[in-house]
Amino acid sequence: MILVADNLHIMNPNVAKALKEKNPLPLQKIAERCKEANVYAMDINLGPLKRNTEGVITFVIEAVQDIFGGRLLLDSVQPEVLKAGIAACKRPPIINGFSLEEAKMSFILPLAAEYQTEIIGFLINEKGQVPITAEGRLEVASRLLAKAEECGIPLERVIIDPVLVPLTWQDGTRYNHEFLEVIHLLPQLCEKPIRTIAGLSNLGASSPDRAARATVEATFIHMFAALKLDYILMDITHKKALNALNLSQLLLGNKVFAWEEVKSG
Repeated sequence: MILVADNLHIMNPNVAKALKEKNPLPLQKIAERCKEANVYAMDINLGPLKRNTEGVITFVIEAVQDIFGGRLLLDSVQPEVLKAGIAACKRPPIINGFSLEEAKMSFILPLAAEYQTEIIGFLINEKGQVPITAEGRLEVASRLLAKAEECGIPLERVIIDPVLVPLTWQDGTRYNHEFLEVIHLLPQLCEKPIRTIAGLSNLGASSPDRAARATVEATFIHMFAALKLDYILMDITHKKALNALNLSQLLLGNKVFAWEEVKSG
């Protein structure tokens, strides 16, 4: 699995303060930490921007991209933010993302075609709902990929997110069990390999116990690794989950195993 950091988001108090004060240093510290953790890409989620939308996303990207040096995921539902973000990026970004919802089909998907970027596709239907069953999500995937192809975006530029949900949802455990089944069945639907991603932080939303959340995240990482999930979007400060990712890569990789590389905790 390839590591994508979700630490640069508006719910992070340090990020919110940096934007308010127009101070790049807290953002650059996040970028430095991501680089040290060998993160492949960093998700930028600034929430709904009401003022100076183009200036804010440009400020953030310019603050972090040279320090980080990796790919950036532009996580926004605002087309003007995505356009400005794409223009500011020195390396091709990934749009995060689109679904079958009308606004995203009409205003976000075409941006990936216009700028020839990769884009994440959420298995969410026109009503903004995640189907509970694998069958329902695969049906959404089929239509999502067809719409992308109609827009001139080949399968190779789409990354599918079957959508993890909070475990505290009614039937949350079933939703996430079906997520695993989607990862297993998706290549058969496409009749060729297709990349997938999971947003790990969704699992523990509203969890009051950080240790319990870390244990659950670590457990899911091992399951994702066995199913050959391509990308994992996660908080890189969660040591237990990060260790689980490293251990999965060690056990499923081609390197000669060495106990010295196993980190406890």
